[in-house]
Amino acid sequence: MMAWGLRRFACALAFTSATLSATASDAPATCDRDIAWQVLGSGGPELNQRAQSGHVLWIDGKARAIFDAGAGTAVAFGKAQGHFEDLDLIALSHLHTDHTADIPAYVKASFFSERRNDLPILGPPGNDAFPSLGAWLSALFSDDHAAYPYLAGFLQPDGAAYRLRPTTLQLSEGDIATVFTNPAFNVRATPVQHGPVPALAWRVDVRGRSVVYLGDTDAQASALLELAKHADLLIANLAISEHGDDDVASRLHAPPSRIAALAQRAGVRRLLLSHLMQRSEQALPESLRVIRSIYRGPVEVAHDGLCLPLPLRNDAM
Repeated sequence: MMAWGLRRFACALAFTSATLSATASDAPATCDRDIAWQVLGSGGPELNQRAQSGHVLWIDGKARAIFDAGAGTAVAFGKAQGHFEDLDLIALSHLHTDHTADIPAYVKASFFSERRNDLPILGPPGNDAFPSLGAWLSALFSDDHAAYPYLAGFLQPDGAAYRLRPTTLQLSEGDIATVFTNPAFNVRATPVQHGPVPALAWRVDVRGRSVVYLGDTDAQASALLELAKHADLLIANLAISEHGDDDVASRLHAPPSRIAALAQRAGVRRLLLSHLMQRSEQALPESLRVIRSIYRGPVEVAHDGLCLPLPLRNDAM
């Protein structure tokens, strides 16, 4: 009986250790540098063991802005010890599900946070095929046939501890506009081409550092070169290979050579490839060869939880 009991204890201990080890390895690291960018989700719309698209800006150990909120990113935000009450902004590049599906999860979870300040949420205009950001949020929470009417208070006066403050960005092609600013950071945006889907790219400037997040785009918008100029980090979505045979995907996304050409011409300091799909993962070695033959800076491939500190440039000190 004693031997059986010891074996049972040893098995339980081994199971507990393995569980703790798996939990620790699965948990994204908290970005505790003064300025850092973290990948919450590095995937696209497939179920490929990656969370879908989402990123967060950290300043002095606090999560201050979320850029896109695909499925799985809310869980990653919690694992990274992000606090919803610290956020100054949510920015959505476009309204495809793999960039927005966790917005209801964030909003519901915020009920249990200490947030009391209204939260700006920025996003694209609508067209015949897609609603504007404002209409989309209303359809989720507060119109007559809302998907989640019990969360309507987050869009209505005096309905909750704080309100979402949506701003639909009506920008013309070629425009680069400052769309958000506070004492900590500044955000600019420009429209980009993503097939028929209204979409935006973003630039964040904070304490002498800059990050450009392209979102989903064919990377041919006229203002992208100026938006990305001398950025410390450019995040580009590598959703297709150089010689893919999917005509629809090729109209929606940029091939590796176009991503690399933009990064090289803009003089960006570092390139991060995200939004990886099965087709782009399979072609990754070839895509990296193409990119590195054009772009001379360092190239990194995103994974969920990746934290990239943004050191201050010597010439910015």
